[in-house]
Amino acid sequence: MAGASEDDPALGASDPARQPIVISGVRISAFVLLCGMGFLGRLSYEMIRTPITSLYAKQLGAPTEVIGLLVAAVTITGIFVKFPSGGLADLYGFRRLMQGGLAVKATGPFLYLIVGSWPALLAVRLFHGLSTALYAPAASAVVAKFYPKERGSRLGAYGAAENAGVVLGPVLGAAVLARTNFPVVFLVSGVIGVAALLAILPFPKDAPSSTPRQSVREIARRLSQGLRQIAGDPAIRLVSLMEAMLFSGVGTLQAYLPLYALSVHITVAKMGLIFGAQGVVSIISRPFMGGAADRIGRRPFIVVGVTICAAVLIAIPHTGTFLPLLGLSALFGLGTGMVTPSTTAMIGDLVTRGDFGAAMGVFGSLWDIGHAVGPLVVGVLIAWLDYRDAFALIAAAILTALAIFLIGSRQYGSNATNSPEK
Repeated sequence: MAGASEDDPALGASDPARQPIVISGVRISAFVLLCGMGFLGRLSYEMIRTPITSLYAKQLGAPTEVIGLLVAAVTITGIFVKFPSGGLADLYGFRRLMQGGLAVKATGPFLYLIVGSWPALLAVRLFHGLSTALYAPAASAVVAKFYPKERGSRLGAYGAAENAGVVLGPVLGAAVLARTNFPVVFLVSGVIGVAALLAILPFPKDAPSSTPRQSVREIARRLSQGLRQIAGDPAIRLVSLMEAMLFSGVGTLQAYLPLYALSVHITVAKMGLIFGAQGVVSIISRPFMGGAADRIGRRPFIVVGVTICAAVLIAIPHTGTFLPLLGLSALFGLGTGMVTPSTTAMIGDLVTRGDFGAAMGVFGSLWDIGHAVGPLVVGVLIAWLDYRDAFALIAAAILTALAIFLIGSRQYGSNATNSPEK
């Protein structure tokens, strides 16, 4: 693994997440194992998310305006759960929260097998959302806390590992569906989820706390206090707003690009490739973009990446064939690959008291609000207007958020939202 040594005392060699793991006589970095868990969990999760959920909802007879809700339901769970789960990771340990999330990834896919109506699908989607809501803030906090000198590049590398699952999930899900049926897709997803849960077993346990066990009331008080302090930071809210609006576009594509592709007679298998292309470019770009942002500064990458994503949203409904849609989807992946490592690392830069879990929880909750609201709004807009107008309005909202981010950067100082150093 490139970068600082695992035994560098300046980076906290005594921390469990920095210790090597021995599996069947083979030494493996805890960071590599973490990336493996992220990959398997995402692969299972994304197999069902896109384009399967939209197509399955349509088969169940869900109205067009409701399909956005069904796709976004997992994210709606994250809005309410990520906020406290990050803080709970600071109190109870990162591994416990990660294990809880992976347990949902292992069980959730099998519940789709008993769904018979779109309201039942909504309930299962809300439960499945617990998987990333519990896992994601803790996993990001592990990386942000234990790799301060390489935060951007390590978060970029971890994001690339998860994005490998984002790439293969839609491709695998669409390929399985094209050859079999929905139940087989859910079974394959469930088996991969179980593998992700098993992968955490050798991961180092959290270091024992030096403080005595507290009452539930005291834990709740400390959690509330820490979250209020983090959420009250205007710079953290500013960065979170930018990421939330960007992911309103991501959610829009996840929910309604499959239906748009169906309307222009693109096959299910090709839909998987369209979404896979987006993830491939993210995998390639995120580590490099994160490392470059460590050296140059976060803000330029955010500006360029957000602009690219907005332009792609405007262009997609004007495109009706496979190859141009494939290219636009890849370009959108480049945009998110530029933005997300910088915004995530920027949150770590802004933390001053060590509450990395709480900060990532707040960031994740606000991010998920945008991720959920995007498809909800677009579903109504498509029913009222059409794809072109709906996608253009979301792009305009994203560009407006970028303008607010740039104005706020000046108000709170460039060091808060640009410099890679605290």
